[in-house]
Amino acid sequence: MAGILARRKYLLLLILYPLVGLGFMFCEAQITGPVTLMEWPGVDRRIPFVPFMIWPYLFWYVAITATFAWLAWFDGAGFRRFTWFIYGGMTSAFVLYLVFPNGQALRPGLDALSGWDIDAIRWIYSHDTPNNVNPSLHVVDTMAVWFALSRDRHLGFRRWFQVVLAVVCLAIISSTVLIKQHSLFDVAGGLAWASLWYIPMYSRWSFPFRSR
Repeated sequence: MAGILARRKYLLLLILYPLVGLGFMFCEAQITGPVTLMEWPGVDRRIPFVPFMIWPYLFWYVAITATFAWLAWFDGAGFRRFTWFIYGGMTSAFVLYLVFPNGQALRPGLDALSGWDIDAIRWIYSHDTPNNVNPSLHVVDTMAVWFALSRDRHLGFRRWFQVVLAVVCLAIISSTVLIKQHSLFDVAGGLAWASLWYIPMYSRWSFPFRSR
């Protein structure tokens, strides 16, 4: 382990990840309501509830972990960019939640429904309140995956990978509204927030990052 850290000092950044998780837990504990509802009633209410889309929603965790692992092994500078995008995007969103508490009331009743997908949605609903939703962290972090992997020197130039990556990212973002975890406003907020963080992390004006 010491040898790996000596060659890849950037892995020490992962020590900070639990602090980001604690930041979200703090927001959830502090903001219990009332909150400003972030909904587009005329549109959000017409979007169908699709329980099956819980699986792309949960795949988000796999996508984030896999991106961390891939970049950690193959691209130190890319790992730093991705990590600081995740940390910065999420932490700044927490500040926004505290300054402008928001939530949504779109969740359907699940009592008359059954199945593995419904059980998974129940679990998500019980562990993630409908507060602190705009910008959507699912969207912000999914865009981080897109920015990082679409530029990867091993995979980014492969057309088939670009297609697969686009489908996966689109499915994850779509799932947030199709399981009624987010409003379209939250998705728009997440895309806007990710665009802001794109500038210092991936644009021509981005910070330089060391590969070790």
